Amino acid sequence: MNQTFNLNLTETNTTSSLIILLRFEIFAACLTYGLGFIGNLFALIVFSSLLEFRRISTGILFLLMTISNFFHLWTLAIDFLGICGYSIYSNIYLQCHLSPFVENISRAMSTYFSVGIAVDRFIRSEMPLRSKMICTRKNIFIVTIIIFIIFCLFWSFYLYPFSSQILITGECIYNQSISFEFFLVNIHIPLRAIFFCLIPIIIMTASNIRMMSNIRQARMRVSDIPHNNDGYKSSTIISSTAISGPVGRRTLAIDRMLLLMMAASVLTFIITQIPFHIYMVVQVNIHTFNSYTDSLIYSMLLIWSSIYFGIAFYLYCLASPLFRRKFIRIGRKLINCQLIHHVTT
Repeated sequence: MNQTFNLNLTETNTTSSLIILLRFEIFAACLTYGLGFIGNLFALIVFSSLLEFRRISTGILFLLMTISNFFHLWTLAIDFLGICGYSIYSNIYLQCHLSPFVENISRAMSTYFSVGIAVDRFIRSEMPLRSKMICTRKNIFIVTIIIFIIFCLFWSFYLYPFSSQILITGECIYNQSISFEFFLVNIHIPLRAIFFCLIPIIIMTASNIRMMSNIRQARMRVSDIPHNNDGYKSSTIISSTAISGPVGRRTLAIDRMLLLMMAASVLTFIITQIPFHIYMVVQVNIHTFNSYTDSLIYSMLLIWSSIYFGIAFYLYCLASPLFRRKFIRIGRKLINCQLIHHVTT
């Protein structure tokens, strides 16, 4: 009798804990996705309004990454609502095929836009002269189209019309063959963790370390220039004049802003993406929990990984005073335009 009572008490406590966790996840999802949509919208406005930002390849990459983040947050919100039992799309193909397809592609594109930003800044610090021919907007668009096609092929199986259905809980269930399930569990999920988590982290970390080293060496070379040499003195005067001019100061400010924004983006990526990808690899091989608990854990890690795609604007404001000033200036212009429009009407 006591054993039965203890068992029932344990089950009740577990159920209560899961309910509390579910409510916390719903609150966290609303906060993350809501602030994420607002932040990406503000970042898109700032990036689109800065002409000098749109002229450089790094600025185009930040702009494209913001657009991709916006699409990804939308699909994540749909995915989370489906787990909670609410289906946005009445059409099964849209809910169970197209939405996961767009979700994975937008996540991959955002990831490699971040990689592209790190590589772009690395090339500019490693090869300052050749970077003018390599780091161009045209090359950015060409590479973007190529990787987009590759990612579409990589996740094309989501568009395959195999039998699927939406349960009352809003969860998609697929009638998969044994061979297809083997492909997903043993090939696709590990490859996704490698290509969209491990490799990007290695590339971004290595690029940042090398870039910091190049910047430090460049500063040391400038400080070591002998002042008694006329040739060095003249070149130093020309360089300092160019830097002290309005265009030079603006360029240095933009470069400093991009460096801080990139460092914040890389650090956030590492913190938020590793737990999600580790769980995805482990969960398909070790079945420790029931399906409901697995869904809750998956949802929690999905929300945690979603922070990367929605927090960028707030990190930019904290890390870069220039970005913050630009945003405040644009906000004031929009408010003034609204006031003028209200007065005239």
